[in-house]
Amino acid sequence: MLDAAARAELESLDSKPPAPNITLTTPSGWSKTETRALPPADHGFTVAYEHDSGLAVTLYQFTRGHNSISNDVNSPLLKEEMQHAKKGIEQAVQLGYWQAAKETEFKTVKLGDSEQQALWSQFHLTVDDMILASDIYVWAQNNTFFKLRCTSRSEDIASNQAALDPLLTALGSPAATAK
Repeated sequence: MLDAAARAELESLDSKPPAPNITLTTPSGWSKTETRALPPADHGFTVAYEHDSGLAVTLYQFTRGHNSISNDVNSPLLKEEMQHAKKGIEQAVQLGYWQAAKETEFKTVKLGDSEQQALWSQFHLTVDDMILASDIYVWAQNNTFFKLRCTSRSEDIASNQAALDPLLTALGSPAATAK
């Protein structure tokens, strides 16, 4: 499995990332990296955002080869993507990145103050006897999946959510939709 992951990583280094299907806005207090291609089969990219407070999140845009992806948060494909993200956390525990992971909440939410709905899950991760909160947002727009991951110390949840909301609002707003 690790060999396949290493091969996919090498393939993505030689790939040009697709164009964003939403505007990759940078709200006040945030900075972002250049996009980096995902493996060709995913047809997507990743971009990292960092807030002045030190909060870091990663946004993924991808299709996994699907030509038609419903924007409906109840669609089977979107639910499958959330399950895929959750399995990634389980695999990280199995590989020893974290000692434990427990899902503490799962529901449909709006991205910040936008009307865009997303599936949201929060895990509490144990790392070196420290508890971290890991949030996953998954939504679809313009026949494309989007996933945002944010991991922080559990005691910082409220302040991090306040910092994260403007980014979520920007990414979910209709004005952010690519034309």
